[in-house]
Amino acid sequence: VMSRVAILIPTMNRSEFIIRQLRYYASVKSPHPIYIGDASDKTHREKMEEEIRKLRREISVHYYHWPELNDRQTIKKLGETATESFCAYNGDDDFLIPNSLTICANFLRENPEYRTTQGKAILLLLEDSGAYGKIKTLGSYWLRKEANVVTGRERLLDFSRNYWVPQFSVHRTEEFVKDSEYYGSIQDKSFGELIHSYTFIIRGKTRFVDCLYLIRQAHDERYLLPDIYDWITSKSWYSSYKLFSNVLTQALIEVDNIDEEKARKLVKEAFWMRLENGFRAKFANNKNGFFMRMKNVVKQVPCVRSAYNILRSMCYPSKHLSLSVLLSKRSPYHKDFMPIYQSITASLQK
Repeated sequence: VMSRVAILIPTMNRSEFIIRQLRYYASVKSPHPIYIGDASDKTHREKMEEEIRKLRREISVHYYHWPELNDRQTIKKLGETATESFCAYNGDDDFLIPNSLTICANFLRENPEYRTTQGKAILLLLEDSGAYGKIKTLGSYWLRKEANVVTGRERLLDFSRNYWVPQFSVHRTEEFVKDSEYYGSIQDKSFGELIHSYTFIIRGKTRFVDCLYLIRQAHDERYLLPDIYDWITSKSWYSSYKLFSNVLTQALIEVDNIDEEKARKLVKEAFWMRLENGFRAKFANNKNGFFMRMKNVVKQVPCVRSAYNILRSMCYPSKHLSLSVLLSKRSPYHKDFMPIYQSITASLQK
């Protein structure tokens, strides 16, 4: 049985990136339908619609123009719109690898006790701005990410110690929609990511599959979360935290069958432990130097992890996920990487 995965892409005024991604999926004959929720102006919208018309015989694309929705509302609505049994969120500047989506979806189909699954992820940086050009640096975004412990409480605490973003994972669409119940209504963007990610982890185990799964690009037009100081002093911070706390508390009660007081205490412990450690690491005069301090901060605070990942990939590339290794036919990930490499460097090959 072919397990098709709905690829959910919110976008606004970045037709260059969307077109690059659509051409990539067409080039590898991806069987997975693409759902685009677009808030773009007329110029970008027309460019996208023209490209979709050109590619409509090669890939399945569902395009929706929703200028009134923010990114969180768009992702939620795309999940509700998708008709496939499985789905995965994808940024308009990222790439999900179709073969890996199929592998992950098949795993979920055969293992109902798992809620999400994913493989390895890469972060790359180009020498110039935009969607095309020469790769300046490339390294791991994440390697082995999974949570196999049985209780929601254990997964919550472990996840707080080593935060990552399972929004990108493959989900059962029905569960993704359930887990997104409050995602579209939370005001704060950072808490939006957190409420989504924590809900996925509390409600079910996640499994790592050894494949090249996700390619992310760092660039100057990227949608980044705010600086930690701007975040905690923003007007919507406390109201968003309360919603975050209430939703996670209820999830723990349902999953672990514990009382509300204990669940609320666990959520508070998990969240404030991360935040406190993040501040402490930020100001600590750590003898191990800048990168160790950055690593400690990023583990605790999602808002600055993107910058750290770029720095880490420049200085400490994974042996198996460096550009030179991926370009070698000996790499097990070479075949999946090359179409993405060709998509990004397309302008150099003309």
